[in-house]
Amino acid sequence: MNILVISSYFGPETSVGVLRINAFVKYWSKLGHQVHVVTMPYAGELPTGLRDNPNVTVHQVAPFLIGGRQSGGVQGYSKGAKGKLRKLINFQYWIKRKFLSNYLDPRVLWWPRAANFVCKQLTPSIKFDFLISTVPSYTAHSAAAAVKFFNKDIRWVADYRDLWSGNPIFPGCGPVRVFERAHERLVLSQADLIVSINEPLISELTELHGRNRRYLTVPNGFDDGEVDVFRAIEVQRQDDELSIVYAGSILPGLQDPTPLLQAFKELAMEGKIKPGDLSLRFYGDYSALENFPLASDPVVQDYVKLCGKVPRQEILQVQRNADFLLFLGSKPVASNVGSTTGVVSGKIFEYLISGTEVMAVGVTDDMLVAEMLQKSASGAHYGFDVAKLKQRLLDSMASGGEKVEPNMSYLDQFRRSVQAESLINQVKNLM
Repeated sequence: MNILVISSYFGPETSVGVLRINAFVKYWSKLGHQVHVVTMPYAGELPTGLRDNPNVTVHQVAPFLIGGRQSGGVQGYSKGAKGKLRKLINFQYWIKRKFLSNYLDPRVLWWPRAANFVCKQLTPSIKFDFLISTVPSYTAHSAAAAVKFFNKDIRWVADYRDLWSGNPIFPGCGPVRVFERAHERLVLSQADLIVSINEPLISELTELHGRNRRYLTVPNGFDDGEVDVFRAIEVQRQDDELSIVYAGSILPGLQDPTPLLQAFKELAMEGKIKPGDLSLRFYGDYSALENFPLASDPVVQDYVKLCGKVPRQEILQVQRNADFLLFLGSKPVASNVGSTTGVVSGKIFEYLISGTEVMAVGVTDDMLVAEMLQKSASGAHYGFDVAKLKQRLLDSMASGGEKVEPNMSYLDQFRRSVQAESLINQVKNLM
């Protein structure tokens, strides 16, 4: 089959949104399908499996006006932003949260150009069997809807990793929420298949788009080879310091590390820990830490280390060596607007297969992540319970820390190869 992918995220970046669509493209090409990807400009080389792949063609389409000038050469405009740009982005986020929801997005300058490129340069010469649009939902699906309008025979799969309307990160104001729901229903009216990462999100999409539509659950997951990669990494402890690692971006307003930072401060003030006993290391985009007062507390700063972005292989080694991997649960930015029980960051799957214990902060009993941790035997969730966190840290310091053995019979369902083939088979049924 000829497959067309529209996603503003794709390529060398290591964020979860990129890894999901990268994996789909890689496994579809392994099955012999020809895949064309329309994405925003990126810096660096494609990862192994995509680089120099004769079955994969990437088209980098720059947005109107701003071209390819994203922060730090990555495809996410907010990632790595500092100084005045960070303040501008924080202001933009504030407007989106309070008033405009997803509509104040720089990618509105990208999706019309992406749709125009497909309709004028690709579809006249290539007959695509199906089109998949993915992150972020609003702009990617808008581009796909335009392509579908001018190419009625193409099958359109709309993939939701996060919700469009009802998104707990950007609730907006009441009138915008009403308009956004109507707008989304109109845009998605042409979609042949609606996909999301778990049943709670599918339920929300079903309520919005109706029960007479086709839906499919395709979870986030992990690349098949990463299980062997983690197992091949020899644990190398250089000192007796208890190490907690957070790998990835912190979403301002949605995730909050404060309970763990508070646990550090209380243990230090009680004389139960001192610098060198334990550390919390942040890798990736941790610029949102400036929004949490405790992160700049002099007592806490003795235990927090900011390590920046590192190559993929190095971060896997870091995660394997750590005593704990910090996972931050999500909470709605505005009360009673959107649900986070089904929000499952793709980072959790990498954590689950690492063999390092997961410490989930801000995750409560009703969240899907809590169930996954229990079934995979990979860690525990602590909600916002500072006392429970303190006790776990003290117990681990006393025991020296131990690795966990994940339940792979449960986790095998989340292999990317399984998911990619499942999605292809569903599309074949549509055809």
